[in-house]
Amino acid sequence: MDKQHTLITGILGLAMLLALTSSAILAIQKTAQPNKIRRVKRVRRPQFDTDSSPPLYFKDLYAEGTVGPRPTVTENSASETLVAESSGTADFDPWSKIIDAAVIEDEVKSIQQQLNTLVTSPVVFQTKFNDVNERFEILSILFAIVRQYEGDIRWKEHAVAAQLLFEQAAVASRSGSLKGFQFCKSRREDLEILVRGGSIAINSQAREKVDWETAADRSPIMVRLEIANEELKKLTSNESAFQANSDRIFHHSNLIAAMAKVIIQPGMPEAEEDSYVAFSRSMKSAAAKLKSAVKTNDFKIATAAANLVSKSCADCHAEWR
Repeated sequence: MDKQHTLITGILGLAMLLALTSSAILAIQKTAQPNKIRRVKRVRRPQFDTDSSPPLYFKDLYAEGTVGPRPTVTENSASETLVAESSGTADFDPWSKIIDAAVIEDEVKSIQQQLNTLVTSPVVFQTKFNDVNERFEILSILFAIVRQYEGDIRWKEHAVAAQLLFEQAAVASRSGSLKGFQFCKSRREDLEILVRGGSIAINSQAREKVDWETAADRSPIMVRLEIANEELKKLTSNESAFQANSDRIFHHSNLIAAMAKVIIQPGMPEAEEDSYVAFSRSMKSAAAKLKSAVKTNDFKIATAAANLVSKSCADCHAEWR
């Protein structure tokens, strides 16, 4: 009985082994078969009659495809143009056409006098640090403009060091701490030295080019624009006020135009948004018209331009505030 059971078990094992072997052989044969290649019928390349059809490309781009002489482009101007165009904020008006050098100097001197009353003691600083912050923010912006200014302007040789120091003072004045007061007091003294005609040491941390993202903060710019806008409403409300305050109106128009350009510099918030850029350019254009009207002593045009400045502010705030 045991022999019979062993024989049956052996036969069954052999049958299973043969079945597995057959399956493996079939799998190998199936795998070894080459894949069938699917033939794709492609469209024939088109033929063109060069005698009757015009060419797709210009033989000479500058001779056939453009009008006027080629512009002279330096390495620096080309790179700056590419940066501006890539951000959608290309603005080719030079600073000297937007804001007069004398206006920048007057504004710096005015801020210096204000800081003399705001940065006097830790107690005063602790209650006025927001006002101090706004002044140093505007100083950072003004000296950033001086760095990029094309014409003759005061403090050009000290602008790199000054801009960074005032940028750091703006950061330090964001709280009423004693350490912030001490740093701002030193920067107030630096500003006094510059206004008196002295010089300050170049900071090794200074960057070669202006980084508008850190040099300018939009919040104090908006505060400054609102103050200027409200003053312009009063100063252009009637002709006598216009005549008596033409210097002040001229000062505001310059600053508004400059700030309108600053807020769309690469790195600034919303500087790549088309509608925001359009509002800023509208403001800058209106400020330029106001500036021109003061020069020609034209009250009607000045009033209309001041209204356009106010409208551009209101329209922008309606969409973006």
